[in-house]
Amino acid sequence: MIEILAVLIVLAVVTTVVMTRAPAVERNAFTQAAILRAHLRFAQTMAMTHDEEVWGATFTPSSYTLIQNGNPATVRLPNDNSSTHSLPPGVVLTSAVDTILFDRWGSPGETTVAIDISGQTVSISRNTGFIP
Repeated sequence: MIEILAVLIVLAVVTTVVMTRAPAVERNAFTQAAILRAHLRFAQTMAMTHDEEVWGATFTPSSYTLIQNGNPATVRLPNDNSSTHSLPPGVVLTSAVDTILFDRWGSPGETTVAIDISGQTVSISRNTGFIP
């Protein structure tokens, strides 16, 4: 009887630990998706403000970088220390494109772009550049 009780207590502790950690990744993904939306809107604003320059972002599974005329931007991302934003552990970014460029009207071009951050989708509407 004591052994069964000990096993049940251990299972309860393990279950509690697992259940409290799982939503943290989900919260991080939701937060990182909101940050990405803000950073993409910043890149759009820069493209619309500076007619002669092309602004956008390049993506890797663990980070993204603000680019200006094809190179890492000299401007920092809002609320970041550099033009590159690194994702926290456990949060992964996947995109059908490696680079998004905005024209002087804030448009990403003829195709809608979808970016997945650990289950959270960030989309950029074709032609209009709308980021919901």
